[in-house]
Amino acid sequence: MLCIGLLVQGLAGCSNTLEQSPAAGEIFPLSTLDQLTIISEGEIDLKGKTLLINFWATWCAPCRSEMPDLQKLSDSLDAERFAVIGVSVDEDSNLVREFLLRYEIKFLNFQDEKFRLASEQLGIRTYPETFIVSPRGVITRRISEAISWDQNIIEQSLEAGDKASAITRLSRLNG
Repeated sequence: MLCIGLLVQGLAGCSNTLEQSPAAGEIFPLSTLDQLTIISEGEIDLKGKTLLINFWATWCAPCRSEMPDLQKLSDSLDAERFAVIGVSVDEDSNLVREFLLRYEIKFLNFQDEKFRLASEQLGIRTYPETFIVSPRGVITRRISEAISWDQNIIEQSLEAGDKASAITRLSRLNG
């Protein structure tokens, strides 16, 4: 009985760690995007930009409903300072391409069909999951639900992220 209790307690701790890591104030593993397949055409330089990285799937109703808002946001942002990026966890790249064409989604999209980035490195368990990442690669906000996207959310997240980043640096220096 004790062994089962310890096992359950240990597993619960692992799942909590995965779901919360990385969090705001931590570094997003941007180099892993290079290991994913690019689904949409075109390339953009991500250096020095604030990134909104949305993990989604065609089988996820909330994901599908927020994609038009993400495209409108992408269209409205200054392309020199911001980029919206999608990462589909679908296994079928043709299905993803068809969805992007049908709904005229033009921002850069990758495919993480084996969930290596989404599940293994980021601990994503539900979709959509969105990360707002500062030009320095620091996560300023992690959002685990579909929302209505607008420019104010990005600006508020950056302000909150700068404060969280400063607090994290101070606690590391003092701790």
